[in-house]
Amino acid sequence: MKRIFLLSFLTISFLILPSCGSDETNEDVTKKDTRILPPSSGTHSELLLVMPDELWLGRAGEAFREIYLADQDGLPQAEPYFDASRVEPKDVNKILQKAKNILWIEKSDTNFVRLTKDLWARPQQLIRITATSDKAVAAEIRGSAKQVIKSFKDHDMALIQDRLKRSAYAYTHENLKDMGIKRMLLHKGFDPTLDKEGLKIFATKTVKTIQYMIVSSRPMTEGLVSVDDVIAHRDSIGKHYFEGSFEGSYMTTETLIPPSITNSEISGMFALETRGLWRMEADFMGGPFLSYSIYDEKNNRILTVEALLYGPQAKKRNVVLEMEAMMKSIKL
Repeated sequence: MKRIFLLSFLTISFLILPSCGSDETNEDVTKKDTRILPPSSGTHSELLLVMPDELWLGRAGEAFREIYLADQDGLPQAEPYFDASRVEPKDVNKILQKAKNILWIEKSDTNFVRLTKDLWARPQQLIRITATSDKAVAAEIRGSAKQVIKSFKDHDMALIQDRLKRSAYAYTHENLKDMGIKRMLLHKGFDPTLDKEGLKIFATKTVKTIQYMIVSSRPMTEGLVSVDDVIAHRDSIGKHYFEGSFEGSYMTTETLIPPSITNSEISGMFALETRGLWRMEADFMGGPFLSYSIYDEKNNRILTVEALLYGPQAKKRNVVLEMEAMMKSIKL
């Protein structure tokens, strides 16, 4: 059963609203928010749900739990998309108003999904979902879920990248520049472990995890590569450059739970995102991977960047999110 923490105690169209307050105009004619706001609170994937009891106990609450507390794809252990805490609208005090991500769901005389940035704190994203009945609210939750989840995830991603930009630990390694990468916010803890033409591997070790970043390049083929092509490429690298504890062991893709592939974009270029699990053949190791196959048409190549995580005792969702933010920071 999925758990949501209670602190005692949103017909689908997005209406993007500017934050209220005093604005100045930037040189690019966009408005700059000059209000003094407190810093927001919360870490990656945390969500404050504002929903009255009557909705929580009915179809709307069921829809929220089914979607937002579902297990995230591509992880070996069950971890939900969000760590959510729920409060009644009347209980949203000044402390809770500082939450970084807020989803506010209630009944109203109109149906809408509305995004407001930096309403009570900065940086903050508040998405409000309203509809005229319990059934309509549940339909709004289900219909907007893909866009809302992406919006919160993109918000977290931007904050991670902003933190890396301001950190002394983010840099673009010379090995990456050799691959034609002008910028990549790779944490300085990643050290190069393999430097070959067309293939660079970096690794870092924390108390609970070992993380790898693999960057490879291969000639572009006619049309889009297939799932089998993506897996064959990563398995070739795994077999030649990753070995386990036992002689003859090597890394391969777990096919009992097939990887998922979706379209994405990195550095303004089309990319295929692949999420799945890896395992060691003839060994007991395994974990999640996330890769992007970037179509670099200017250089007639496919640039693949992959994050690999091993940490049997560690929660992996937020670590994968941070590695995803590093990969999506690539500029070619």
